[in-house]
Amino acid sequence: MTSHEGARNGGRPAEEPAHLLGFGLLGPVRAWRAGAELGLGRPQQREVLAILLAAAGRTVSVPLIADGVWAEADRPTRPGQSVRTHVHRLRRVLGHSADAPLLVTVGDGYALRVPAEAVDTWAFERAEGEAARVRAAGGTAAQARDVVAGALELWSAEPLAGLHGPHARAVRDRLCAVRQSLLETRLELDAEIGDRPDLHAEAGALVIEYPASQRLRGVQMLALYQAGRRAEALSVYEDTRRFLEAELGHLPAPERRPCPALQQLHQRILCADPAVRPAAEPAHLAFDADSIPEAHRLPCGIGDFTGRAEAVGTLTGMLTQPGTQAVVVSAVNGVPGVGKTTLAVHTARRIADRFPDGHLYADLRGADREPLDPQAVLASFLHALGVADNDVPDDGDERIALYRSLMAERRVLLLLDNAASDGQVQPLVPGAAGSAVLVTSRARLTGLAGAQHLRLDVMPAAEALALLRRIVGDRRCDAEPEAAAAIVAACSRLPLAIRVAASRLAAETGWTLADMVRRLDDEHRRLHELATGELAVEATFELSYSKLSPEQARAFRLLSAVDAPDLGVHCAAALLGRDTESTEDLLESLVDLNLVESRRMGRYHFHDLVRVFARARNGRDDTPAETSRAFAGLLDFCLATARAADAASHSVDPAERRLIDVPVAAAGLAFGTAQDATGWMHEEIPVQRALIDRACADGALPLAQAADLVDKLNNVLPGVTHQTEVTAQAARVAEAAAARGDRTAEALARYVRGNALWHASSFAEAESELRRSIALCADGSDARLRGWAHLTLCAGARVGGRTDEAVGHGEASVRLFRAAGAGTAEGTALGELAFNYARQGRLTEARDAAERGARLVGGEPSVSKAIGLYYLARVLRLCDDADASLQRAQEALELFRTLNVTAFEAATGVLMADLHVQTGRHRLAADVAETFLPVARRTSPVLEGSLLRALGCSLDRLGQHTRARTCLEAALDLFEQRRAQADIDQTRALLADLA
Repeated sequence: MTSHEGARNGGRPAEEPAHLLGFGLLGPVRAWRAGAELGLGRPQQREVLAILLAAAGRTVSVPLIADGVWAEADRPTRPGQSVRTHVHRLRRVLGHSADAPLLVTVGDGYALRVPAEAVDTWAFERAEGEAARVRAAGGTAAQARDVVAGALELWSAEPLAGLHGPHARAVRDRLCAVRQSLLETRLELDAEIGDRPDLHAEAGALVIEYPASQRLRGVQMLALYQAGRRAEALSVYEDTRRFLEAELGHLPAPERRPCPALQQLHQRILCADPAVRPAAEPAHLAFDADSIPEAHRLPCGIGDFTGRAEAVGTLTGMLTQPGTQAVVVSAVNGVPGVGKTTLAVHTARRIADRFPDGHLYADLRGADREPLDPQAVLASFLHALGVADNDVPDDGDERIALYRSLMAERRVLLLLDNAASDGQVQPLVPGAAGSAVLVTSRARLTGLAGAQHLRLDVMPAAEALALLRRIVGDRRCDAEPEAAAAIVAACSRLPLAIRVAASRLAAETGWTLADMVRRLDDEHRRLHELATGELAVEATFELSYSKLSPEQARAFRLLSAVDAPDLGVHCAAALLGRDTESTEDLLESLVDLNLVESRRMGRYHFHDLVRVFARARNGRDDTPAETSRAFAGLLDFCLATARAADAASHSVDPAERRLIDVPVAAAGLAFGTAQDATGWMHEEIPVQRALIDRACADGALPLAQAADLVDKLNNVLPGVTHQTEVTAQAARVAEAAAARGDRTAEALARYVRGNALWHASSFAEAESELRRSIALCADGSDARLRGWAHLTLCAGARVGGRTDEAVGHGEASVRLFRAAGAGTAEGTALGELAFNYARQGRLTEARDAAERGARLVGGEPSVSKAIGLYYLARVLRLCDDADASLQRAQEALELFRTLNVTAFEAATGVLMADLHVQTGRHRLAADVAETFLPVARRTSPVLEGSLLRALGCSLDRLGQHTRARTCLEAALDLFEQRRAQADIDQTRALLADLA
């Protein structure tokens, strides 16, 4: 068997012994064992396999694999872990034996040990050289063409179809260049042999695809001349000359001329050289279009088809690609109502003239409870092709064979609409090149061999608005432009929904667009409003929902109830009460059905209107208790994981970070580094906030867990944006807890709110909440919670210039933490207390306390360690040890930046700027202040004021007195807004000195 024979066996490489594997990259990434195709999983998993196959047995490191799979903007939080997960799954698919390992670990990388010839690209990339060797050995042009044609048969679709990583793009570009060269070689051999009367048509199409190829232009010229079209052949040369002049205008004139071979061919045609002989035109085989039953004729397109230019162009390119040696199959999938059929019909009618032998259409009724039997469709197609009823075979295989034999010599376009499955479509696909098949389906037909897939998304905003205008009319839309945009938004840019809303408006001329907006505002009635005549969005969704298994339907409903943009697979597993692997399989099945979407590995979301439908089904099909149980599982998991993230980011025992005793049942995720912990918390912010809001509204969910989760968000994700939301959510939890009489949850929520308010420089309000928190713990319980409340009150008193009061709160905090055995918290409290000791002039005690605090929070890089270093640096500055202070501040700054703790990053910038002012390095002080001001503006008005004060001091020393005054006045204004008395007094004194 030659290297290209396997391509005719389902598009896979030549059969090897049964125990060996075969791989395909010339199309979707595929694999076979003993002729049976293997399921390779998600696109990123296929990308990993493609990278290892391209390495041809060489070792590829994990970082290099990650660089190949993800562009920088799409990289997951832990790319190395994702790569290892994909490799683990590939091993399960490919098989792993200790005696003869295939996918082996080599150092920090992997190698796939399979023969080079097991990959279809091996024969494909060697073909041109092999053809040259055939000719050099005395072989004929026909023999060389067989080699090249065999390699081109391996090309089933765009290489690595559906993969979009950097490696996939690079390999695709290289293989496309190889294909172009092979096409050029084959067409030149066709021209030499002279047995292709239609060669000029293929060459012309390829010139459009590859306009810079002078080899193809030469074949086109020769083929046109041989077809008796001398004037056109000469015009190709003229077009080539003009193209080169336009494209290569920057080069010297000799380099802008056609190549010598093309110039020579031009002269031979001008001279009517008898060596270039004409060929006869073939007879054309076609069937009578009038004989096709109405059910199998292309439907009429809609008159108001709007937009979709890119999708139409993509489908047109797929279905009419020149040079293919196999039937072209293009499959369109997408969410119900997205316009798959409309697009397919529009495209089919647009390219109908490219298929002179006819067009066939069938609605396969894939959304019905009983989709059409493909054998019945085959019988109907055979009738359309002129086969009498008595001559249609009863045997299914014989029926397929007859159909394919009748189609073999024809160029026919088939439109198979609303397919249910791969198995329904496959028997209807012709077996020979020339014809094209366009399939639409609600599900992604992943098993359709050689198919090119197009997932149709909702319309871009401009096209969606244009569709509304097309139906409703420009005058009404121009009169209410905001309402028109609001209608499109309420329809979530889904074409069916827009068409329904627009049709209702067109029918109800007395309605304003604002009337329709009001009708669509209520999510609970939106789907009811999106119905008119036989068009109904809800009914369209219902057809897909009715096909789901009970497990799929439950997952579909419960996922929609989480009020977050998307959901990670671990959170989904907790919500559904399943393990992660089975959850991923379940959700991927919903993705394949286009009821759930996944644009990032391991994360899932809904189209807006599909979510509305799913929530309505949740309300009808799930009891409130069932939904509450699901949310309780998700809340428990998120709290367990947030506790682990808090502990990892501060490098402490999780029990020490827990301020109240609230048990969790889930193990939660574990984190190897603080960066991983903060990364997960950032990614899941919307889910955690949705859970907290749900717990406040749902009496079946534990508010203490919700309060603890708010605390973890406050601990791990500081910053103005997060603090504002934490403040609001803590207030909601506190109010709900007070209403339920849950003192513990209320105490924690009020502490969290007070702490967040303090970081937002709302000191008076913060103090009130913190004192209420301590009062709620009057029975002496929750020592850690009281300790943190006292510590925050200590910091507030210090900012207000009440140093003695600050020391009292600080010492109370240290005592409580020490009694609770919370060493890291004690270290943090000692750092704050030390600064206040220094302000009282107790410098020896201050330094001792700060150094002991730094030792208690030291160890692995963490937020706690960074805070300890920051406190020590502040005290060392007050002890006049500026060099040591600056060193510790720089160490703290590096950690804060690594851990993305912006509030303390800005505070450390203030400290460093003040140190430079103190030591007379005013230019450096100004640079530092300018550097950290943008961070401070996003973090804290008091920190912004402190940096402006340092900048004003340094500018004054540098002779820029007017600007210095401006900075100091701006700083004073910020301090006065926040009633930071100590800073107010200091800044006023500096302004007085300027006068």
